[in-house]
Amino acid sequence: MATVLWILLGLAALLLAAGLIITAAALGRRGDDPLSPGAIAGSCWSKHSQQVLAGAAWLARQPTEEVTVTSFDGLQLFARLLPAERCRGVLLLFHGYHSAAQVDFSCAAQFYHELGFDLLLVDQRAHGHSQGRFLTLGVRERRDCQTWAEFCHRRYGDGMPLFLAGLSMGATTVLMASDLPLPPTVRGVLADCGFTSPRDILCHLLRTRYHLPTYPLLWAVGLWCRVLAGFGLSECSTVDSVARTGLPIQLIHGGADWFVPCEMSRRAAEACTGECHLLVVPEAGHGASFLVDRPAYMAAVRSFLESHLL
Repeated sequence: MATVLWILLGLAALLLAAGLIITAAALGRRGDDPLSPGAIAGSCWSKHSQQVLAGAAWLARQPTEEVTVTSFDGLQLFARLLPAERCRGVLLLFHGYHSAAQVDFSCAAQFYHELGFDLLLVDQRAHGHSQGRFLTLGVRERRDCQTWAEFCHRRYGDGMPLFLAGLSMGATTVLMASDLPLPPTVRGVLADCGFTSPRDILCHLLRTRYHLPTYPLLWAVGLWCRVLAGFGLSECSTVDSVARTGLPIQLIHGGADWFVPCEMSRRAAEACTGECHLLVVPEAGHGASFLVDRPAYMAAVRSFLESHLL
């Protein structure tokens, strides 16, 4: 009996250790530069690295203002504000997992800017110049998004339309923020290849990328998410948020996305109770819809933004 007990205790210790290693590696702040050619070549942007680097170089040449806010839990959050010559609205841009706005929006930023939008290029918590030891896969970030929207409302006033826009984890961030109390000047949400919830995306990646069992490993990861980062894997989801929001939503997803399945955007679209549009670019991988089919992407985004400016 004692031997069995020791074996069970050993297995539990191994499970907790594995959960800790996965959680720390997946959610902990990283020191590498997402703008480096090596990082881009090894990411989902590898097929489009030259375009991404060229777009990042264009962004780097633009005059920006550094701005900060304090998060609900006391972190200093950082962003760069790129003004348009004749500002018609403001796009709040939230990047994806272990990335940067200068990477994820490198190619589309010029398109947005030429439409007449000021761009707020946010460093999400635990990324770039923003404080934080752990990212939370959209859970705490959604309240950071709310804080940035309030900042823009104070800065620009009641007459300036605001749009929340995100890619990958950033898309999840803005969709989860859509049902929070937001300034009345927030006119809509633009979400490219977001996942439905932390639990859903971790289950998908454990099974498909790492070929690991989701149970009981996900239980251990969820425990460490609570202990280290202060959030639950099932605490909120885009599906629940879009069912409650009154904001118009434009969803975009690549049909060939293996990292975040297109089905996750389809589920969000089906859950929407208000105005919702979904553009699927069949040949596009993760986050690459703009690069694969610019005419379709630009037409959908331009139509969405223009129709909600007034």
